Amino acid sequence: MLITILKFLPFILFMLVFLFGGHYFLYRSFVGLFGINDNTIKNVIFIVLFALSVGIFLSMAIAHISQSWPARLFYIITASWLGIAMNLLLAALAIRLFIWLIKLTGANFNIPLFTVLIFLAALVFSAYGFWSAFHPQIKNINISIKNLPREWQGKTIVQLSDIHLGHIHGAGFMQDVVDKTNAQNPDLILITGDLFDGMDGDLNVFIKPLNELRAKQGVFYVTGNHETYLGTNEALRILNQTHIRILNNKMIILDGLQIIGLAYPEDNITGKIVNESALLDSLNFDRTKPSILMYHAPANMDQAGRSGISLQLSGHAHKGQIWPFEFFTWLVYGQYSYGLHVIGDFSIYTAGGVGTWGPPMRTTGQPEIPVLRLNGG
Repeated sequence: MLITILKFLPFILFMLVFLFGGHYFLYRSFVGLFGINDNTIKNVIFIVLFALSVGIFLSMAIAHISQSWPARLFYIITASWLGIAMNLLLAALAIRLFIWLIKLTGANFNIPLFTVLIFLAALVFSAYGFWSAFHPQIKNINISIKNLPREWQGKTIVQLSDIHLGHIHGAGFMQDVVDKTNAQNPDLILITGDLFDGMDGDLNVFIKPLNELRAKQGVFYVTGNHETYLGTNEALRILNQTHIRILNNKMIILDGLQIIGLAYPEDNITGKIVNESALLDSLNFDRTKPSILMYHAPANMDQAGRSGISLQLSGHAHKGQIWPFEFFTWLVYGQYSYGLHVIGDFSIYTAGGVGTWGPPMRTTGQPEIPVLRLNGG
């Protein structure tokens, strides 16, 4: 546990600075932009914002040790506020930049009205994000695979990634995902990690909906980074009570198509596998035959391509989830942070994900359930 904390210490320190610094900036912005001079009102705003910033960390700590509905509600409220606060922070920055430009040009403009409208727009944007987070859309994608067996021509695979089941995305949400998935009548369902959010809780409630996933060739799963936060054994304990097959560092051949699953490495922030080629060789992978690799992070593409993998299915980046974080995921994973990319005989599809991490908000586009239709290359 101590080693894990030390690994994430830079991230924790960054979050502390971001949360307390961001909330203080919001306080100064509210007081300055709205011309609040009354000390009582200023103190109330400061205390409320400080309490919310502390509450975000406190709720996460409580969520790890309590399964009660008050703990879950507390976490949902503070996680939701975090999303709203980020949008308000961006709005405050935009307003301050606009005011600076107005002063620079000497133009006459109704700044108070503009301030109110921008903050209202941030709230509306947040409301859209909350709605979007709970309405995953079906996304149809055509995939070409060289030497695809005749049995797989025109068949469909549903990829489920980053559902993040836990305090926010509960059994009802999972049931909705199951219903939408089964309605596609898929030949195969592949779950590419982060099925669980990483919070402790009564995960047994997910056994029933997970058991209702149906595909002609079966349902397969590999772990993501959030399963390592939860404890991989706990995630596998739940899945072992379902018909879902765990494919961590394993391979199965279905009608001539190799399906390979690689587990997300424990205590690994980047998601890089040091020697993926050797790991694939240990599974008796045949590079001359068509294959699909399930790996949570859009990483190791160079190794996968050189090893003869036909298609890699990943997730992890959430398409940024909340604007403007898609720019940060692009900095880490480049063009592979989202969507379909073809490099010779190798392809990778990085799904935007079904659920959310942290704020239950999606402002970079709706979450998705990809339906992949296979064709010969």
